[in-house]
Amino acid sequence: MHGGCTRECTPNTSGAVRRVGKEPNRALAGAMAQARASNHGLAKRVRELAQIDGQRSATDHAAIGRYLAGMQPKPHTARYIAVALSERLGRRVTPADLGFTPAQADTGSSGALALPALAYPADLPAAAENLGRLARFDIEVGSAPELSRWDGDATASVITGYLFDRTGAVAGASDDGPPPDAAAIRATTATLMQLDFQLGGGHTRELLLFFFRNRVLPQLAAARGRTEQYRDLLSAAAELTQMLGWSAYDSGRHGAAQQYFVQGLRLAREADDNLMGARLLSNLSHQANYLGRFREAVELARAAQATTGPRKSATVSALLLAMEARALASLGDSTACAAVLTQAEALFDRRRADEDPPWIGYFDHVELAGEAAHCYRDLRRSSETEQFAAMAVDPILTPPRTLAFINMVSAVGALHAGNLDQAVAVARSSIELAGAIRSSRWRNYVREFLRAIPEAHATDPRVVDLRTVVTQRFQEAKGPAVRTSSI
Repeated sequence: MHGGCTRECTPNTSGAVRRVGKEPNRALAGAMAQARASNHGLAKRVRELAQIDGQRSATDHAAIGRYLAGMQPKPHTARYIAVALSERLGRRVTPADLGFTPAQADTGSSGALALPALAYPADLPAAAENLGRLARFDIEVGSAPELSRWDGDATASVITGYLFDRTGAVAGASDDGPPPDAAAIRATTATLMQLDFQLGGGHTRELLLFFFRNRVLPQLAAARGRTEQYRDLLSAAAELTQMLGWSAYDSGRHGAAQQYFVQGLRLAREADDNLMGARLLSNLSHQANYLGRFREAVELARAAQATTGPRKSATVSALLLAMEARALASLGDSTACAAVLTQAEALFDRRRADEDPPWIGYFDHVELAGEAAHCYRDLRRSSETEQFAAMAVDPILTPPRTLAFINMVSAVGALHAGNLDQAVAVARSSIELAGAIRSSRWRNYVREFLRAIPEAHATDPRVVDLRTVVTQRFQEAKGPAVRTSSI
């Protein structure tokens, strides 16, 4: 319906292309109707998206009317329209889906999509710009190698960049303009974190991105100076950014997750929030360990411990030590792992609620037991695995995703103990209880369990039946709801 420009097309002074004698753009009209988007509302969102990207757009309701009549927008405008409608519809819409021609929608350097190079940002404006590009790429691109690829070459420079950054957060007079809304950011982050615990990163990622792009990025772009207000804003934004990283990580988008964690480090440094900086480094350690980068995981966990600064929190310190213990367990260093776990437990026993930041509230004795269970699973010490896995479950409070992880850890422990009946039963229970969880990590736990079953049992009816259940469940999970997962 919307082919390339021929003699019946004439240029328009706005830079768009008018189609003479062609039908109206029914694809765009249909998407707008489904999204209940008015010309005014869509134009306003296009201008907002352009502003977030540091661009200017003159798109107004009249321009939207011209596009509905068949005129082609500029390439970057076509992309902003697609993003705006994707947000309203809750699914990805491409410029081509809206009847925009490939030549118009996909060319032009001004709107080219690319992830920022992974590096510790030089300053706050660089971090804000990188996060804008990253969020745009993350929401507009369904899948790309850059979204799933961990960059191991960047680890050393990120650690040194953060540890030796002497940026000082100095309080000053209140800035002009509306005050930043840090409390709203924290409240939204806390709510979505609970949803993440319940249903997995696949459920929360796009919600987080929508809030981040609409409410947080504009405030970051407007941040000036280092007043108390803006320190609070940057601290809240760093917390939300680390949640974006977790949701991407849980969805299998490891390159995006690593980017969010690294960009968040600059926000934490500008906010003078060393505990959040340590948290972000420990997140990178957790991710590196999951991806088999065990030495990097140890280095990142130790860097996190070195950066907490004068503000101490025994609970946060216990978490950081637990990350080091998990990396040591992956390396097979049983003695060092046990020593670090003992240190983590001793610190945790001395915790004081008034010293803890609110975001660490979830990390209780049950969570610490879960970290120990993972360690002993990786060390193939079955009795300790089952002991700590049992301690890592609260029959009332443990959220579904955490329970699904711990059940698979327990199943591996039973497998290492040679108890195939128990292992298969626990694994099957975990799969049946997982329900609507959308977590690439949990699905990988299931696959690793199946790979760990000895070849001698490959044709055992219990194993064959379990593989059938897994295949069926994973096939049911495929479709539009999980289109952005790398699994």
